[in-house]
Amino acid sequence: MTLHTIELDASSWKTAQDFRLALKAAIGAPEWHGEIVGAFLDSIFGGGMNTLKPPYVIKVVNTTNLVPEVKEMVSDFSSAIAETRARRLARVGEDVEVRLEIEN
Repeated sequence: MTLHTIELDASSWKTAQDFRLALKAAIGAPEWHGEIVGAFLDSIFGGGMNTLKPPYVIKVVNTTNLVPEVKEMVSDFSSAIAETRARRLARVGEDVEVRLEIEN
């Protein structure tokens, strides 16, 4: 399977909501998709909801000028994806190949 790369340009983000909206659009989440981390993890790892299917990597670029709160949220979300992926692999033996990388 081909690993898709989705690039999110953070240069205009001012709030965490800007990140969440960009992420929802990138993964093809339905309009009614929740906005907490758990909702994203469920839809990414549970499957069937988003139009974008694994495997994929989300690269967040142009993060140099992000306010600390948004930068921290993106970093925490990246860690949550990695942890959920590892737990799922250990628990059910399935590797859902999804990553979120942060670049400047």
